[in-house]
Amino acid sequence: MLTLLTRTFIRTAALCMIAVFIAAGSASLATAKTTSFFKPKWNGDRLDWCVNWAQGCGQQAATAFCKAKGYNNATGFSMDPNIGAVQRTRLIGTGAVCDQGFCDGFKAVTCTKPNPVAFFSKPKWNGDRLDWCVNWAQGCGKAAADAFCKAKGFLHAGGFSMDPDIGAVQRTRLIATGAVCDQGFCDGFKGIACKN
Repeated sequence: MLTLLTRTFIRTAALCMIAVFIAAGSASLATAKTTSFFKPKWNGDRLDWCVNWAQGCGQQAATAFCKAKGYNNATGFSMDPNIGAVQRTRLIGTGAVCDQGFCDGFKAVTCTKPNPVAFFSKPKWNGDRLDWCVNWAQGCGKAAADAFCKAKGFLHAGGFSMDPDIGAVQRTRLIATGAVCDQGFCDGFKGIACKN
């Protein structure tokens, strides 16, 4: 009798821990790490608006700056125009300096990266449930979960579970080709935990 009670307690505790993990993962999606850099500098000078001379300006330069700081991408930025004569700017691509009045820099760059773990319940790919396989009967389970996590900016899947035979009710989509499976035998994911 005590053994049955102990097993029930252990199962209940395990289910509670999974629920906490799922809740924490869902919350981490909404609270990705975001940092804003005001008047950002590159090697001692103001960050130039472009990666190279008149190339990769705006978003590309901001993203290159964020990646150099350990973030995934730039989600916001604003220009500080014509600052070169007062504060020289430095190109992030070549390190060249611009000290002319027409040189533009950044007023601010906002960088983000996902939290170390996120949980995706019934994950979707291009509007449909994510298929269990990367391609038709190839790369199923872990490979498809890893591909999904990488597409979301994470390193790999830390865990996942199958939602079998859902295609007739909710069609699934292959992550590699975008092909759709709408048959009863098509499998998808119940959930994927992505990790960095």
